Amino acid sequence: MESGGKAPDVFCSESISKGVFYKGRHSIAVVDIAPVMPGHTLVIPTRHVLDITELSAEEMGDIHLTLKKVTPIVLRIYGDSSMSYDITSQIGEYSGMSVRHLHIHIIPRKKDDKYQSKQSVYDAIEHVERLPEKEYSRRVDLLRKELKWSE
Repeated sequence: MESGGKAPDVFCSESISKGVFYKGRHSIAVVDIAPVMPGHTLVIPTRHVLDITELSAEEMGDIHLTLKKVTPIVLRIYGDSSMSYDITSQIGEYSGMSVRHLHIHIIPRKKDDKYQSKQSVYDAIEHVERLPEKEYSRRVDLLRKELKWSE
């Protein structure tokens, strides 16, 4: 992530590294600390940007490659045979963007998940409790193993 001085957000700080399970050239994949569904993952550009329009073509391509690489693995571990999932990002002041750094959510979905009825998964993103440290580490380690992480 960016170096020098105070990090502009948690995604630019060193603390994010504990959740990283995949690194592309210009992006990382991280287990969401407060998942709305098991397997909730974030893909984050390593350069601090707020909007997708700020990305270079190379950065955008790398984000897409990261999504393509990690999504099937997340779904294999946390999804079901439907292979259903949401990919979403909140951008801008009125979107509900919680961290002022572009990030894309991958959220595995299942037929009978609690968001199939009245409550929207998007409404829940801001109101989910953080995973206990031990469970968070277990999920990160599981995905690192699947992607043959070595760092």
